[in-house]
Amino acid sequence: MNALLIDPEFQAMIPPLRAEERAQLEANIVADGVRDPLVAWRDVLVDGHNRYEIATRLGLPYQVTLIEFATRDDACDWIDRNQLGRRNLHPDQFTLLVGRRYNRAKKAEGGTGANQHTQQLRQSDAVAERTSERIAREHGVGTVSYTHLTLPTNREV
Repeated sequence: MNALLIDPEFQAMIPPLRAEERAQLEANIVADGVRDPLVAWRDVLVDGHNRYEIATRLGLPYQVTLIEFATRDDACDWIDRNQLGRRNLHPDQFTLLVGRRYNRAKKAEGGTGANQHTQQLRQSDAVAERTSERIAREHGVGTVSYTHLTLPTNREV
């Protein structure tokens, strides 16, 4: 595979590493190589931006796993789901990622983005409620809405 392309929107979706996390990642890569494959959609990097930068700068080999997505929104949702599996997410980062997943799911199911103050109740409100419940259940949180989600007090993030 040729050089991977960096999509600025995809890269910006991923919470940045703290300086000490990045330094540790680089030390690990120098000592052990790039252990986990990078993930790309066609030739666009969707996961492994830090590993890619370190490996290419140091001239180290890496593997790439290709994943196919039907749409750009599907790729964005995969990025958020993947990042939600990280243990070092700050609660605000977790909330942002779950909220983005909710908004994409609601849009895909026909939601308009309007709230109860800007639009009368409509048939798709039942879909929105199901979307909210599904996203909340997938991530072990209380409720999901356009503006907030409620984290259970026992959640370790």
